[in-house]
Amino acid sequence: MFKSAIGLMCALATASPVFAEDTVTWQDDVEGWSVAIDRTIDDSCFIISGFDNDMFLRFQFNATQQNVQLIVASIEWDSLKTGEDYDLEVAFGDLDSWTGTAKGHRWSDILPSLVLSVPFADKQASHFMREFTATDTISITHDGSEIANLALAGADEAIASMMECQATMSQAGATKRSGKDPFAPKPDPI
Repeated sequence: MFKSAIGLMCALATASPVFAEDTVTWQDDVEGWSVAIDRTIDDSCFIISGFDNDMFLRFQFNATQQNVQLIVASIEWDSLKTGEDYDLEVAFGDLDSWTGTAKGHRWSDILPSLVLSVPFADKQASHFMREFTATDTISITHDGSEIANLALAGADEAIASMMECQATMSQAGATKRSGKDPFAPKPDPI
């Protein structure tokens, strides 16, 4: 089953020329996770892994919305509706659960997924990311039923690579925004 999940993930990555151009691999295999850059959300970095139950987990920065996002997807969720709100509880190991509202989404218009956003404000995103890397499992519940229970083996190394990726992309973005020619002499402010 894991091979079919990886096959689906590869198919999604190449399903349309736009998607293939909008995603760039940063590091191919970090303890079972891929680290990549999503050009559609202002060069934000993400990690992604497929699981043997045909589920996928993606964790990303979203520079355009100033948050981090946890995306869980399953080929089994045919009734999930794009744009609809779904209340979720997310528990990392035995830590207290996070609650929030996720948006239904069709990844590449094919794969049903839920997108939970955690804002940078009040250090919520950094706290969420710290818990993500501090535990070995994630459990996601909707309407009292567990919809995902996944092992997070290697997530701490993958997040470290994602942070390095994001620092590089942020620096590149700052250079890009500073002007057309970053090598031109700076004007004298006096």
